[in-house]
Amino acid sequence: MERNRQPIGVFDSGVGGLTVVNKLRMLLPHENIIYVGDTKRNPYGSRTPEEIFSYTRDILRFMSEKEVKLVAIGCNTVTAVAYETVRQEVPYPLIGMSRGIRTAREISAKKKIAVFATDLTIANHSHKKMAAAIDPDIEIVEQACPALANLVERGVLSGEEIMEPLRRYTAPVIASGADTAIFGCTHFPFVQPLFEELCGDTIAFVDPAHEMALQTLEVLKKGGLLNHDRLPGYLRLCFTAEARRGGKLAEHLIPANEFTVEEISFA
Repeated sequence: MERNRQPIGVFDSGVGGLTVVNKLRMLLPHENIIYVGDTKRNPYGSRTPEEIFSYTRDILRFMSEKEVKLVAIGCNTVTAVAYETVRQEVPYPLIGMSRGIRTAREISAKKKIAVFATDLTIANHSHKKMAAAIDPDIEIVEQACPALANLVERGVLSGEEIMEPLRRYTAPVIASGADTAIFGCTHFPFVQPLFEELCGDTIAFVDPAHEMALQTLEVLKKGGLLNHDRLPGYLRLCFTAEARRGGKLAEHLIPANEFTVEEISFA
């Protein structure tokens, strides 16, 4: 296959990375995309680093077999734990999940920025580290949301079951006086309206998937890897369990007639 026509790979612990796919399709509509959601082993946010490395390598082997030209990691946990190591192990460009710090810095009048993320991402303090490197005056307010990714995976996108933990997660951030918040997990934009309902107009929300899509475009351009076909690219969604549920959740972002769904396993 001509390299320009080879697909882009995107992966996540489950359905969250579909928010990245959605941004990529808006920005790069002619690119073919293979998505892997590791729904069988989700959530990653409570896994050990050793497990994260093992799962990531499984998925990257699958992507290599599919002859991808680039892989975008649609998972903050994998980016925080494994990216710096595994990017040296693959023959194609590997893009880690954007932190969204630069966008948030432009928006925040107070330079007080909250991060909603999984336990493991918060424990890694990766947003704090990047903020300190960009602008030492930025204050990062970290807020772990341990229950949220799993609720989104189950398709719980409204109702008291998800509103109750969201109230607990947003209350300290509102009290902190932060005026901007980053979704440090790709699952969370699925319920952005609920965050906005609880926070009102006091906090502006940043989805790092947009920055990541722009970075992917830049890497493809520099490498001469853009697909020059004029037809829309295909989108193949692969899940390691409950593929039907994954496809249903995908429909919240992408019309059903624009993708195929299948269940896969790793040997």
